Amino acid sequence: MVATVRKARAARFSVNSAAVADILDVLARHNPGISRSVLKGKSKVVAAVTAAAVRLSDEQQRQILAHENNLAEAMQTVVADLAGRRVEKLIELNIGKPVEVSQGAGLADVVDVDEGRRRLAAYATPVRLEDWAGPVAGPGDIEKAFGTKRSTLHDWQKRGAVIGLLKGERKHVFPLAQFVDGRPVEGMSDVTGIIGNPRAAWQWLIQSKPSIGGTPLDRLKAGHLEEVIDAAERDFG
Repeated sequence: MVATVRKARAARFSVNSAAVADILDVLARHNPGISRSVLKGKSKVVAAVTAAAVRLSDEQQRQILAHENNLAEAMQTVVADLAGRRVEKLIELNIGKPVEVSQGAGLADVVDVDEGRRRLAAYATPVRLEDWAGPVAGPGDIEKAFGTKRSTLHDWQKRGAVIGLLKGERKHVFPLAQFVDGRPVEGMSDVTGIIGNPRAAWQWLIQSKPSIGGTPLDRLKAGHLEEVIDAAERDFG
């Protein structure tokens, strides 16, 4: 009987591999300094917590949101408790065997803000916008190539139908991959409305998502609008 209940619980709270892949994409995008292999395990943790959360009743979710300021602290306590139980179980299984107790090296010397920035700059590698965003063009070049007036392009950008990326302090350029026959790809405004930030939206659109079978931008061009909107809402909604 106990075994049957455990199997039912495991099946009910199984972690979907597609969900893990999506979460891994999001974590990798927002944590470029951490390898995907390290983030993979963390993605499974987030997916497991999410799978449990969506099964809560509306009243339970309202209670959690009513105390959302304490949510992060509570989740940290729960996860730490589960990890502690796992360690205790391993110790039980290894009773009689020598256990090595070690301590970390501790924190390094604290440096001031200027020194911290200097060290960070030494590690940071500047990347041109075109290197990650692909070919881009300014309003003048787009008008020459497609015949699109600057006022029309500005209106598209204002409505979120096209994405403009800031280059320098004030100049905006536009990734050319978002245009088909000189017009914006259908569904762009829906995606930018969900994501909000133009730079984050473009990064998301051009990165492959295994759960939808390619990049969101390519899926939009293929006419899979609902599929892309659903994916955007899962990641950013």
